[in-house]
Amino acid sequence: MKIAIIDDNNQEQLRLKQHIFDWSQQCGIAVSVEIFDSGEEFMRGFTSDRFDIVFMDIIMNGQSGIETARSLRKVSLVTLLIFITSSSEFMSAAFPCHAFDYVIKPYTGERISEVLNEARRSVGSVGEVIEIASEKFMLYELFYAYSDSNYCDIFTASSLHKVRISFKELSDILSAYPGFMVVSRGVIVNFDNTSHISGFDCIMTNGDRVPVSRRKIKETEQAFMNRQFSRLLSEGK
Repeated sequence: MKIAIIDDNNQEQLRLKQHIFDWSQQCGIAVSVEIFDSGEEFMRGFTSDRFDIVFMDIIMNGQSGIETARSLRKVSLVTLLIFITSSSEFMSAAFPCHAFDYVIKPYTGERISEVLNEARRSVGSVGEVIEIASEKFMLYELFYAYSDSNYCDIFTASSLHKVRISFKELSDILSAYPGFMVVSRGVIVNFDNTSHISGFDCIMTNGDRVPVSRRKIKETEQAFMNRQFSRLLSEGK
């Protein structure tokens, strides 16, 4: 199991690292731990498969943990992100970053073990594979899609896939999964990859803006909120 610690406090780094190694010895699980003094240092070498779990302090000199997490999510949606914070007041700002858990300082070794036990069950679970017109996608990687005549433009975090399928067929497939909603004529969005709603746009976690029809804006806002609360409950937060 590959774990990163991002914290600008040397004592906090070493303390957390020791808790992780204590847990690994108790469970008999091999772990490797890399320590980074800043978000900037971490992101310079980050790739989607480099770490299974990232412990990230929220308040740091330079780039904050929230800013670093946004950059992380542009590269990887499956790396488990665990925020370390001195106050619960930052949770609302951290929520769009799809954090796996929040650890409040001061914490105990038991708390870290609890988080790692939960994370261990989730590592490697990258979501369901779905087939759309003979193309295979990981469900988690789908951001939104537009109708384009006899095709649909399907957007992931960093790429566009033009698929020959009617919008009705596509929306029927995706609407069967929680989190997807048709927000405008010929437009469907994955709320799990939506940061927030601003005006008449869904703001995606990669910064893209997806238009919502005026007629459906209230319904969309409510459905987005319901999905966020549902995810919190299912994760036991």
